[in-house]
Amino acid sequence: MEGETRTIAVGNRSLDAYATVHRSGTGPGLLLLADEAGLDAGMRARADLFGEEGYAVLAVAGLSGPDEVRAAAETLRAMRERTGGIAVLGYGPGGDLACRAAAAFDAAVAFDPSGPEDASEIASGCPVLLLFGTRGSGEAEARAGRIESGLDRADGSGVVVYPEAPPGFAVPHRESFDRRTDSLAHSRTLGLLRRVLGPHYDLVALFEEHVRHEFETRDVDATMATMIDEPYVNHVPTLAGGVGHDMLKRFYKYHFVHQNSRERSSTPVSETIGPDRIVLETVVRFRHDRVLDRYFPGIAPTGKIVEIPTLLLVKFRGDRVCHEHIYWDQASALKQIGALDADGLPVAGAEAAAKVLDETLPSNIFMQDAWAESEGKPI
Repeated sequence: MEGETRTIAVGNRSLDAYATVHRSGTGPGLLLLADEAGLDAGMRARADLFGEEGYAVLAVAGLSGPDEVRAAAETLRAMRERTGGIAVLGYGPGGDLACRAAAAFDAAVAFDPSGPEDASEIASGCPVLLLFGTRGSGEAEARAGRIESGLDRADGSGVVVYPEAPPGFAVPHRESFDRRTDSLAHSRTLGLLRRVLGPHYDLVALFEEHVRHEFETRDVDATMATMIDEPYVNHVPTLAGGVGHDMLKRFYKYHFVHQNSRERSSTPVSETIGPDRIVLETVVRFRHDRVLDRYFPGIAPTGKIVEIPTLLLVKFRGDRVCHEHIYWDQASALKQIGALDADGLPVAGAEAAAKVLDETLPSNIFMQDAWAESEGKPI
């Protein structure tokens, strides 16, 4: 997704801005205030990201104070692409401005703000989220602590500190960018924006449509159409999947959708839904009746039944699947097809799946001697 450069009037000045919007053409408004580097590649990438998430984004650099932020907010409100409320999100000095002008918005988010010095300098009137990377910066750590101690959390405001990441961790194409921490902070940001502004997507239904094409229609193009332009899938135990459109499509076409067992079922156990991801706990049962590269690469079909607890972590970007992490106990799976001699090893077979479905089944079956030693001891 690429936006467009626009010129906006702020008081007596004309400023360059960058506008982008969700593929639907509309969305809640988000005013993005750049840091001292201006509307560089990193800031444009942030604007594009929030556009994909469902927002009508107006990114601006060079604003000199809260009054100019409020003037830019009126420009955002007047955008034809903007529907619903508006929020402000700023980085560095832009984060400081977002805090000082927060009362003009429905929500405010500040990444590594250069100010305020304490909570009294944050304009009240809407929930405010401040996110700090503090590695190597005692100043940022102290500022975060002062703000947190005085912040009113009744409206959902909060401070999050990431000691493993430096200031500037959330802007790509910068030396300070920390991809893993940025992903965590992005979910926190969406948690506030979705709650206050929307848009609200039925993530479970979106994933069900994705899975329908994987296992029912077995239509690779339709499967890919439910995902972002450059998605990835990682079957963690076997490293199977693909990163990027072409690699993942090849995986789906030749190593997944036409390799699904004829005898297969999935029993849901739990689901956890966040602002941009779902975690599904299931018990998968299938017969190893054909080559299954994602489970048993290089192993000929054995005809045996496999039952394994499985966790699927599915991240979305807006209304499309961004990536999947799929976890299961590979030792248990290999034991059940006879490819692993687990004699003497604490490796459960189908018993693991059965106990996920019924927690009252026997516990501690691999530590009976140790369990017997604790019998009768004080608890």
